Amino acid sequence: MSTPDSLLKKENTPSVESITKVQLIIVISEIGDIQYVSSTCVALLGHARKDLIDTRLENWINSEDLYLIESLIYQPSHQTHCYFRMKKKDGDLVWMEAVLSEVKSSIGEEKEIVMMLSRTSDYQNTTESDRKTTITMPTSQRKINGNGVSEEPQIDEDYSAYDLIEYLPNGVFIFVDGIIKYVNEAGTSMLGACHKEQILETSVYEYIEENYHEIVGKRIKSVQQGYRVGQMEQRWKRFDGRAIDVEITSNYTTFKGKPASFVMLVDISHRKSFHKILQNSRERFRKLVQNSIDTIGVICEEKWTFINESGLKMLEVDNYGEIFGKSIYDNLPKEDFEKIWKEVLEQHNGTKLPTFEQEWKTMKGNAIHTELVGIPTTYLGKDAMQVIIRDITERKQAEALMLQSEKLTVAGQLAAGIAHEIRNPLTAIKGFFKLLEREMEEKKGYFDIIESELSRIELILSELLLLAKPHQVFVHPVSVHSLLKDVTTLLETQAIMNNVWFDLKLKAKFPTLKCDENQMKQVFINLIKNGIEAMPKGGTIYIDTKIEGKDLVITLRDEGTGIPEDIISRLGEPFFTTKTTGTGLGLMITFNIIKNHHGTVHFFSGKNEGTTIEVRFKQIDCEK
Repeated sequence: MSTPDSLLKKENTPSVESITKVQLIIVISEIGDIQYVSSTCVALLGHARKDLIDTRLENWINSEDLYLIESLIYQPSHQTHCYFRMKKKDGDLVWMEAVLSEVKSSIGEEKEIVMMLSRTSDYQNTTESDRKTTITMPTSQRKINGNGVSEEPQIDEDYSAYDLIEYLPNGVFIFVDGIIKYVNEAGTSMLGACHKEQILETSVYEYIEENYHEIVGKRIKSVQQGYRVGQMEQRWKRFDGRAIDVEITSNYTTFKGKPASFVMLVDISHRKSFHKILQNSRERFRKLVQNSIDTIGVICEEKWTFINESGLKMLEVDNYGEIFGKSIYDNLPKEDFEKIWKEVLEQHNGTKLPTFEQEWKTMKGNAIHTELVGIPTTYLGKDAMQVIIRDITERKQAEALMLQSEKLTVAGQLAAGIAHEIRNPLTAIKGFFKLLEREMEEKKGYFDIIESELSRIELILSELLLLAKPHQVFVHPVSVHSLLKDVTTLLETQAIMNNVWFDLKLKAKFPTLKCDENQMKQVFINLIKNGIEAMPKGGTIYIDTKIEGKDLVITLRDEGTGIPEDIISRLGEPFFTTKTTGTGLGLMITFNIIKNHHGTVHFFSGKNEGTTIEVRFKQIDCEK
């Protein structure tokens, strides 16, 4: 008597070739047009490659087998395996085993299907004993006696094989012409039935959604004729009305001498739900990346391998083809990219990723200022870098305008003191010239006084003009002590008018700071002016310099009333000020200049103890 073991024997017959030995590759479009055929087509089918290309796939498949591929190619499915017969040039048919994979374009709008085919055995040529492999199952697991008590059925089958099928975790059914003749425990539970009698002798079509009925009918007919049909995904209905997604595998058998289908069902509802969640998540992520206002891209082997829509606009690119695969050096200097690449690859998990301020060049040659964050990643197994780039060109322009505005504000506030300072030397000059008219020969020493006063006027005016006029950033070594002396000279008149004195204790030995001299002067003008204004009753501002390790430390200390702790934390915020006529931009610009020169600034203050400002720079060069 035959058992399920005979089915295993049939599946293991050496006549069935392995799909791992691919003999033919066909690439088709999403509508079924053949776009590529491998050169093995001639030897396997007798057709030339050009005969198949640009034709429909169904033209070359046996019409009776078309339903086997419809659910894979023309309907949404995650199946990858099927069998069908292809037409040879001599009119014969050859059974092919196919594995399918889907390839989508980078923007997800088009897809292609790659079919890897290998020739397999024709089921019409299998042995008669294989074709007549049978399995005998009871039509009912239990029967009811006359007293209403269930009795164990009289079964003379091999119980070890029977139990194997009966208690499989997957549903097992036997159909004869679409009528269910056997169902195991898992199948009963899968359909939500209380007992098997509810399912037996019913039509399988009662449990399958209607849009699958036609293809199911063809599959049942093919299986009962002994053909292999492969796996298929379907949707079945339970007794409680709930739909479940199943993966179904059908094989040929006999039931009480009649051809039948031995069917195994796997409930994949959870897998489908999880796949849908992943698909939705992937779609949300894709939309997030594509619609981000920042540029998001991937760079591998110094070339662009991905960039979103914002990146195309930022780099002034008309289409993806103009940038994909192009060198990053078209947009960024090589030394800048190598520095960023090195720092990004050195990052460890959990560390904060650095932000780089960088100037880029668009495909049209325009310069843009950006902030960049690099994230180490891989692309096709190679080291790559994902970049998030924000265009800050407008912000830089706004900062330049604010810087210029602040310069003009400072110049206006100094105007009264400068006018007073200029008026005094001019008065002296006029007076001495009056005397010279009378005693030119006797008072020659007056010339030295006149020359000294004129030099003082020239110094003050040159400082004012240097501060107020627009200029390009020019970074070069600057003597810190000379810079501080120039600033105190410029502010001396305003300080005297407020009864404030400067005490310079410049202890550092000939420190040289690499900076933009004009911007650094503005830093100390702003800080010292705040100190002057913090002492309305007068006092002293102490200015010290010292070297700590490789750092240059500049300390400014006043004798004012101090700054509350809650205000110190807000210093540098745009438009935050404690002055009735202030704009709040002075300290913000000061902090930005110090940051751009790789420096730091800290405030220390206590009630009625004055305020100490410590400015520290790392990149210095101490020379004698």
